[in-house]
Amino acid sequence: MKHQLHVLLSLLTWALGGCQASPLAQPSAVADVTKVFGPVIGQEVIRGREQTAGEVLLLTGSAIVRVDLEGRRAVTTPIALERGEACWGLAALADGSVWTLQGRSAVIRVEADGSVSRVIPLEEPHAGLFASGDRLIFQKAVGSATEPALFAGVPGSTARAAWSEMTMRSVPGIARAQASALSLVACGQSATPERPCWFPDEAAVSLIAADGATRRIALSGLPSIAPEVLLTAENPRRPVRDAYVDAQSRIWVLSSGDAPPRAMEIPGGWLLARYRADGTPDGQVRLAQPVRLLLRVEPRRLIVLAGSGDVSEVTSW
Repeated sequence: MKHQLHVLLSLLTWALGGCQASPLAQPSAVADVTKVFGPVIGQEVIRGREQTAGEVLLLTGSAIVRVDLEGRRAVTTPIALERGEACWGLAALADGSVWTLQGRSAVIRVEADGSVSRVIPLEEPHAGLFASGDRLIFQKAVGSATEPALFAGVPGSTARAAWSEMTMRSVPGIARAQASALSLVACGQSATPERPCWFPDEAAVSLIAADGATRRIALSGLPSIAPEVLLTAENPRRPVRDAYVDAQSRIWVLSSGDAPPRAMEIPGGWLLARYRADGTPDGQVRLAQPVRLLLRVEPRRLIVLAGSGDVSEVTSW
């Protein structure tokens, strides 16, 4: 089990923007990444991300950073945990409550002051936590091939239903724990009812509605990565580092890209691509500096979290 969790921890780090980018073919156009305010976070791994009506929430190992994009400020609130404990995954429900995984064995509700108001033990280790309306979306640490990758349920209930058509995968010649790591789901944000989610080795996103209805969109121009490379390389490239669906249902994708010579070794991807709702490519640019997350898409610009930890902007096209 320790080896299984080690593999999952490595994949979680990659999924949430904690490693350096690796080579990927890129377009010639370069887009500036211009600081708006910050930094709001250091070089620590981002273990979860959510958005509410007025804030972006970022989870580090033991704190939640609340980023007010309109007010141009950020507040970091430590979570009331025992020494040595850490959290993974972040979920903001429709009622305003915020939840995360305490270690792998419990889901907890975290209040605005960082206090823990509810602890719900889990029967087996979990690797991911998201939200959809009033339901938590869970991913188990290890699952069997073809079973659902994600399950939905209200906090405290043992009743869970499969959420989306994403399923755990089996890969010939790869052990179950490593196959579970390749089935680890990451999810981005959306201005529509469909949330983009993806597997770490695929150049594709699954757009998932609140009821679990799923549309899989292949992303041409972003090469996939061989499973064995993803599992063994120190800093593997990833086709999708983050994704955001804007109000026009266009899909924005942050990909690892190719860092320029002598670039500083800070976290982030160097390639930004856009696709129409049906997956038709709609342009790519290289980024002048690495970006960790896509925070919001506006008509004329994208608000991003740069590798420097600053909230920055990239001009739209």
